[in-house]
Amino acid sequence: MYVKQFFWIVISYFAGGLLSEALGLPVPANVLGLVFLFGILALRWIRLSDVEDAADFIIGHLALIFVPSAVGIMEYFGLFQSSFIRIAVPWLGACVVGYAVTGWVTQAAIRIQEKRAGIGCDDDDCRGGDR
Repeated sequence: MYVKQFFWIVISYFAGGLLSEALGLPVPANVLGLVFLFGILALRWIRLSDVEDAADFIIGHLALIFVPSAVGIMEYFGLFQSSFIRIAVPWLGACVVGYAVTGWVTQAAIRIQEKRAGIGCDDDDCRGGDR
């Protein structure tokens, strides 16, 4: 079961890599692969159940992916220490922007789902914060 699910995820990653190379886009292959996977899910070429268990497994073990990065930071701590401001300011800015965009997108998705389900308030009521 997992093999077929991992197959779709890996194929999506490689499709993103091919797309990135073919078009010369400055976007990482994993990001394009994620967009590709979203596209084939949205077009219903595959069902969510075709990748859900493998995706849950990957998310459940996501912390392991960051171990090499943490070891690398410890290895080059002196370099980070001398360039702390040049590294920290863009990193913090990216975090703030990332959190804000994630929040806005999540709120928009919730509004769309509520509108489809007929839940919540109409636009006039929601503008006043009566929610």
